[in-house]
Amino acid sequence: MELIFHKSEKYIEEDIFYYISDQRDKHSMIKPKKEDLISMTVDSEILSSPSKKEISNALYPFKKNSVDKIYIGLSFPLFSNNWAASYLRYLLKIIKKDGAIILPVYPEEQASEKGMWSRSFLENIFTSRTGWTGRNNVWAENDGVMSMRIGKKFPEKTNSTLNFYLEEIGNQNLRNDLLEPKNDNIDIIKNIWSTSRFSSIVEKVIQDNFTNKDVLYGDIGDNPSLPFEINVSSYIKIKKTIVITDDDDSYNDLANYFSYRNIPDNEKLRKSNIQDLSIIKPNIISIIYNSNNLDILKKVIKLCPSSDIVFYGNLKTDDTIYNSHNISNYSTIVATKLQSEKTINHYSDIVEKEINEEIKGNDNKIYLLTPK
Repeated sequence: MELIFHKSEKYIEEDIFYYISDQRDKHSMIKPKKEDLISMTVDSEILSSPSKKEISNALYPFKKNSVDKIYIGLSFPLFSNNWAASYLRYLLKIIKKDGAIILPVYPEEQASEKGMWSRSFLENIFTSRTGWTGRNNVWAENDGVMSMRIGKKFPEKTNSTLNFYLEEIGNQNLRNDLLEPKNDNIDIIKNIWSTSRFSSIVEKVIQDNFTNKDVLYGDIGDNPSLPFEINVSSYIKIKKTIVITDDDDSYNDLANYFSYRNIPDNEKLRKSNIQDLSIIKPNIISIIYNSNNLDILKKVIKLCPSSDIVFYGNLKTDDTIYNSHNISNYSTIVATKLQSEKTINHYSDIVEKEINEEIKGNDNKIYLLTPK
């Protein structure tokens, strides 16, 4: 069985063409046959085993050693962070002993710009040999493509909220639960994917604006997975994380899961105690997972006038907030700052067009508010 993962159905043809064209695999080392590929997507509402009859969700709980090859499509939102490293490690358990995961990689500068994978970044995380002995987990293939295979040593587990969910789903009883036709199953899956995307963007904002600084980070929202994912990041310096949420169950589950790991401290506040932020004074606060993001933003600006704020929503250009803050946009598609005069390149023509039209659109955006 050979699978290919996409963001959604609209990208399927372009994702497949990337791998079957001679441009990327001149020697047919990893080139698939189009008719052999089974597509799965991130946004599918169907949680069922891979099939040509219907397109199911790529976070279906696979059995170990059950898939020959997995191709990561250009559109698939796989960022170069702890979440994605945990996901690739998980996929290594899914493929057969002689199987492979094939994925696109970018030149160093482009990879850093978009928060995507480069060859060196993959090799730093997943190398498994000593010197030249043994077999590596990462293989170079051709221009823009690399593959991952079972090496001499299985890669170590990184800290990520994804591991918590995978381990819970992996429990047989919970797996059976997950596959029952309940309304909230797909909501859980969508939350897992959403955490991957927004955590990578918030992480990039912190990298861009707090280089080598210890950061006191706060998040206000209904998805505690986001602040926990930022808290355990290996690529930023988090001093402490303040989690402002009313989702006690999710918070407690994640706090218990990470309690035995050496990670930065975290503190929980209920939304009714949001005024305590004026005492804590985080360096940066994210406001993403709320039904009333704008109302919360206005409260936070008054409580923490010196804090940077990552806001998800839609700000009008005549808003008074522009008088007190410098405001920029980050992409919701890749982890990069948007600038009207600068083109963001991407291997996918469709995705590249979407990124470079984002700043002009009227949809919800990621804003970075920096006090003047």
